[in-house]
Amino acid sequence: MKKVVVVTGASSGIGLALCERLLCEDDGLHLCLACRNLGKAEAARVALLSSHPRAEITLIQIDVSNLQSVFQASRELKQRFERLDYLYVNAGIMPNPQLNLKALFSGLFSRKVFHMFSTAEGLLTQDDRVTTDGLQEVFETNVFGHFILLWLFRQKPEFLNPLTKYHSATTGLGNNYVSPQKMDLDEETAEKFYQNLLDLEKRFGAIRAKSLDSGSEK
Repeated sequence: MKKVVVVTGASSGIGLALCERLLCEDDGLHLCLACRNLGKAEAARVALLSSHPRAEITLIQIDVSNLQSVFQASRELKQRFERLDYLYVNAGIMPNPQLNLKALFSGLFSRKVFHMFSTAEGLLTQDDRVTTDGLQEVFETNVFGHFILLWLFRQKPEFLNPLTKYHSATTGLGNNYVSPQKMDLDEETAEKFYQNLLDLEKRFGAIRAKSLDSGSEK
């Protein structure tokens, strides 16, 4: 059976170069390009097949900064493949730090001026927006989205206990494992709290929809 290799962010740059190298080493593997932009992914697939016509390459759409996209990609991977032999975590974004002019000018006239220029502490700032999942974009894209992708492929989320916390941990030897811990709560109270959250979500959705409608009329 062919080895299944998934590379995230495989449509360009290091990801595409990695795919080229993998096929040079073994063009008998099944290569899966997991990308956000399917148009670019298809162009990468065509380019790889032009130099490796025997290769078997499929596409999976995934945006690792969006958990719904990760869930969908995981379901698709499970439908297509019985297992994953290798997962290359390549997709990611790099923070773009910028000079904080306000901190620079205020620091010039303070006692910390030498410390500021020797360490650059406080001089740089960066925007890291919060995603729709409520997480910092850099963290979710570079770390969390990939972790969830692998976790969902290996597990059956529908069988997880909603009253249990699942902690990701690593042994001293570097082996990863998940430790389940039952939460200390009353199930009846938890159910009432959950229903209250659903009611709040509906009310907020109605208010937001009404606000958008009134705004579009102006």
